[in-house]
Amino acid sequence: MAASLFLGQAAVAQQLPIPSPEPVPSPAAPLPAAGVIPATLTLNVTGSPADPAFLDQQIRNALNRAIRPTLRTAASISYGPFNPWPLYPLPAGARAAVNVTVRIAGDDTSAPVTAITTVNLNNVILPAAAPTMLFLSDDPEYLLTEGLVYRGAVSASRPARLYYYHSNIGLPRGLDVVLSAAATTRVQLIDSEAGPDQDVMAVGHTVTRELLRAEQANVGTIVDVVPGRPFVLRHSLMLQAEVVAGAVDVRVLDGGPVTVSLVGSPAGSRPEAFLDGARMPRDGHDRHGAFDLTGFGALTATYTIGAESPAAVQYGGKDATPRNLDPSDTGHDYGDYGIVHRITFTLVNPTDDPHNVFLYQKPLGGPVRGTFFVDGQLKELGCVRLPQPYWITTYQLLPHSTAASTTITMTDGGSFYPVEFGVTETRPLPYTPPVGSPDGCSPATTRAAQPSRSRQQ
Repeated sequence: MAASLFLGQAAVAQQLPIPSPEPVPSPAAPLPAAGVIPATLTLNVTGSPADPAFLDQQIRNALNRAIRPTLRTAASISYGPFNPWPLYPLPAGARAAVNVTVRIAGDDTSAPVTAITTVNLNNVILPAAAPTMLFLSDDPEYLLTEGLVYRGAVSASRPARLYYYHSNIGLPRGLDVVLSAAATTRVQLIDSEAGPDQDVMAVGHTVTRELLRAEQANVGTIVDVVPGRPFVLRHSLMLQAEVVAGAVDVRVLDGGPVTVSLVGSPAGSRPEAFLDGARMPRDGHDRHGAFDLTGFGALTATYTIGAESPAAVQYGGKDATPRNLDPSDTGHDYGDYGIVHRITFTLVNPTDDPHNVFLYQKPLGGPVRGTFFVDGQLKELGCVRLPQPYWITTYQLLPHSTAASTTITMTDGGSFYPVEFGVTETRPLPYTPPVGSPDGCSPATTRAAQPSRSRQQ
């Protein structure tokens, strides 16, 4: 009985279906990395000293240049922490190393990447050398398409400054400052930049202030421009009505010449495809050209206590302008945009008493802002428009004394010229008017979404 029961159960078991094994999923292929983070970078700088804010920005710029060409997508890059932190001023001739944590965001087609890059900093001892040539790119002021905006060549014998000021009309587009060379060329770059922003006067003012600040201490970078690998100094993504401006001093240290180009390109693309293309059509304002800076911008005057009128100079007008190096070119620089002026006043007090004298700026062409290094001290003037003298600083002259005061300044993109700069015993207006007041700058003045012909032509 037990045996037959066992056999019966076995027969039933044999008749039951045998379950198939569950399929084992194949391992998913790993996503490719969103980009490549270098293990080390070397950054050569100049400056007496190179200040922490400058070092921070140049470290980020160098990492951007190294990483962006490797990105598989439009992934974002983030930096930090920096170790050591905070950064400290780097004296001329000194070296340092900074470890930077870098993160590249991934997406559905790429994997995120995190790594640490060691950035080796070298502050190279290099005497300062002022540019003797100006490349002005403000034509067309309003970019309507993509293409080559400006191109100029810099040789070892003639340092140059590129000054550019452009607004975007229409679709978003990139604006790039690109250096290229036929042979490996080492250059020093001192640059300032501002924007994208719709506040055109603030953009121009920032460029002036930061360039003058950098030039006071020869703060810049040293880079090698390699054949076949254009060096993108700056990339900006401009939306409609936004302004981008900048100034960069280019000095060839070894090799050369080097070509400096300004390129507009579709948003998300690279500028290299436009370097050898046709130049954008100009707008007819003729705010462009290559200009000779030799001897230009040095202004002097003498003020003696008791004089009936101020001692003053004017700059930024049409009467005295830099010479266009191409005699056949109709381009001009009315407004002296991109030109550094050195203004020296001799101050004489022949009396038996001390006297106060005042440095001032007086608008003559419309709304204007100002940046001044007066005997090495930074002074800024807010936005003013009425033709009245506005106070900058005060000196006291001792009895029977003679003194000299030197001011270094540069006109602001977006401001209106000419201006008068002078010294007087009559107290100037001591304040900057608020935005929107009758003697100040209204929002309509500082924002422009469409082309305007009100600036100096």
